[in-house]
Amino acid sequence: MFVPQPRGEAVRRHSGAGGNLRRGRTARKRGTAPKAVRRRRSSVAAPKSGQETELARLTRELNDTLEQQKATSEVLRVISSSPDDLERVFAHILANAVRLCHAANGAINRWDGENLHLIATHKMHPAFAELRRRAPYSPDEHSASGRLLATRKLVHIPDLAADRAYSERNPPTVAAVELGGVRTTLAVPMWKENELVGSFTIGRQEVRPFTDEQIEVAQNFAAQAVIAVENGRLLNELRQRTEELSHSVAELQRERDNKLMNLEAMAASIGHEVRQPLAGIASSGGAALRFLAHVPPNLDEARLALNRIVKDSHRASQVFDNIRALFGKADQGHEPIDVNELALGVLQSLREDLKDHRVTTQVELMAELPFVMGHRGQLQEVFVNLVYNAIDAMSALDDGLRLLQVRAERHGRNAIAVAVQDSGAGINPQKLHSMFDAFVTTKPQGLGLGLAICRLIIERHKGQLSALPAEPRGSIFQVVLPAGMPGLL
Repeated sequence: MFVPQPRGEAVRRHSGAGGNLRRGRTARKRGTAPKAVRRRRSSVAAPKSGQETELARLTRELNDTLEQQKATSEVLRVISSSPDDLERVFAHILANAVRLCHAANGAINRWDGENLHLIATHKMHPAFAELRRRAPYSPDEHSASGRLLATRKLVHIPDLAADRAYSERNPPTVAAVELGGVRTTLAVPMWKENELVGSFTIGRQEVRPFTDEQIEVAQNFAAQAVIAVENGRLLNELRQRTEELSHSVAELQRERDNKLMNLEAMAASIGHEVRQPLAGIASSGGAALRFLAHVPPNLDEARLALNRIVKDSHRASQVFDNIRALFGKADQGHEPIDVNELALGVLQSLREDLKDHRVTTQVELMAELPFVMGHRGQLQEVFVNLVYNAIDAMSALDDGLRLLQVRAERHGRNAIAVAVQDSGAGINPQKLHSMFDAFVTTKPQGLGLGLAICRLIIERHKGQLSALPAEPRGSIFQVVLPAGMPGLL
């Protein structure tokens, strides 16, 4: 018999059953899957985590490589831009090596064949660095540097405080640990071809060995340090060669000037040197005629004037001999010469010229000076030229004393100095360096050969000719000649 139920209750029972079914489905959707399904899902998720780890490792290695390349490029740029500034180059190399290797400090040492010299540091304890710089380091055979030198290979010590060198109280090792705070150290040899030039070291203040990749990085920076050292050496050699070349060029230029003077100045120097005795002959001849025209004739003065003519004519003849000897064999015709006698003779021969130009002479000659070996005529021409130059320098003075001073004295142990000083306007300081060059003159009618020939003569006598300002005005020309005769110095 069918009993009808109330409609609402039927609906509730239907809703209850259906509700349970829907909740079960909903629960599965929210993650309450059977265990087998969950295991399958876990096995799929594991490879994904591994892939992420591998990707992170590759990314880290890529970043490290890029950092190394960037650091290497920076160091090479510094090396190329500042090849002579090794301190700056080493600072960049050490800073990058310490940073990329996660070290605490670093140092570069130069090997001289016996000792290591500290030449650069980075973040090293100041007291330890000062200790190392104070004196070269002769490595003990058990120390890190000693092992590097013995094996010629890199030395990696994970714990320096547990090393034999520390237990044996090796002073540098003890200082490194107790003063520098170094525990893990890496020393890399620096090679130039097959020659050991130094060591490149980095260290940590905790016990943490360097990885193979970090050791490779340190080796690369050590190689760059060698490049910097070699560039500095090559640059120094280039500068030295350049200086030598410049010196050679200057010597060649000077030799060229001398040869040019030898070829072109022969005739000019003859005219220059002969002009003075010819002028003396003309002056003395005119004086002789005036004395003879006196009523009655002044025969004594005329005779003196004629004697000066004869002397100047001999001097003109001697000029040719002097020039021929000057451009010939260097020591031809050399003899012992009394410099005091030579200076007095020059002043005596130029007495009339000095008188005509109202020049007062003052002579200070040291007694008993040793002789010099030289060509009398050539040295005489030098002093004649210097006296005439002094007369010309004072000719423009309208007032004041025209004073010519001649001094002769010892110069050191084995030389004699003769100075000719005037009271003229003086020498332009800017022309001091070139006034002895050939064909350089300040005189309107000058040839620029007088002082050049004088210098050539004095240098042929192994002496020196120099010029300097006088006080309070004027110029001083000084001739220094080696004293004594062969075998008597």
